[in-house]
Amino acid sequence: MPRTICVASVKGGVGKTTTVSNLSTSLSKMGYKILAIDANITGANLGLHLGTSSKNILTIHDVLKNSIDIKEAIYKHPLGFHVLLGGIYLNDLDNVKMELFKQKVAEVKKDYDLILVDCAAGLGPEALNAINASDELLLVTTPELPSVADVYKLVEYAENNWIPISGVIVNKEGSDRFKDITIQDVEEILGKKVLQIIPRETEVENSINLKKPVVNLYPNSKSSEGFQRLACSIVGKEFEKKQSFLNKLISSLFKKN
Repeated sequence: MPRTICVASVKGGVGKTTTVSNLSTSLSKMGYKILAIDANITGANLGLHLGTSSKNILTIHDVLKNSIDIKEAIYKHPLGFHVLLGGIYLNDLDNVKMELFKQKVAEVKKDYDLILVDCAAGLGPEALNAINASDELLLVTTPELPSVADVYKLVEYAENNWIPISGVIVNKEGSDRFKDITIQDVEEILGKKVLQIIPRETEVENSINLKKPVVNLYPNSKSSEGFQRLACSIVGKEFEKKQSFLNKLISSLFKKN
């Protein structure tokens, strides 16, 4: 059954867009039909993470102005999944009706296995329309108490409105960042399971600067493995770590001996 998953957080800068771009890539490689939607209407930048310009193309803004069919604004990304990007100009915001989002997404839902929605930060109308159009939420936080406390507002909203929560991603984890708050603390505060921890590492920063998902650019990095594990968790599959050619060669030599 098709699922619409909203990747959400109250705070900005926690890695929602990075999560959407890498999950879309990972799930597409696994054979799933994926649509990634930039629902951050006032701050759209999913295209920047994917190396795809939304200049001079139809976007989610055109869809929400009710001027075109949603399928006209959906494009296939070179990595295999489909994208619905946001406009980059100020006048793109004119006459946008975010309340149409749920209806428009429903029109193409049957065409995909999963739709991943890159949600705006906060709990304003822009974010809530994306959240309410989704079947479930994937919450993103960093390992800091203010970020976790902000996410709790989303937990409350979801529970009050009967919206399931798939779990929590702890993003940008570093060796020095869990001194005051642990994974157990995150789970106790939110009352939700932490599905995956994504480490803070230069490979992620480099991939963003180079406009490519880390799972594609640095497939053997720890962060890449984290996103791949998360993708498997979302679709209920066991993660199998792929061995490098060198490791395969060493393993085969040991087996022969």
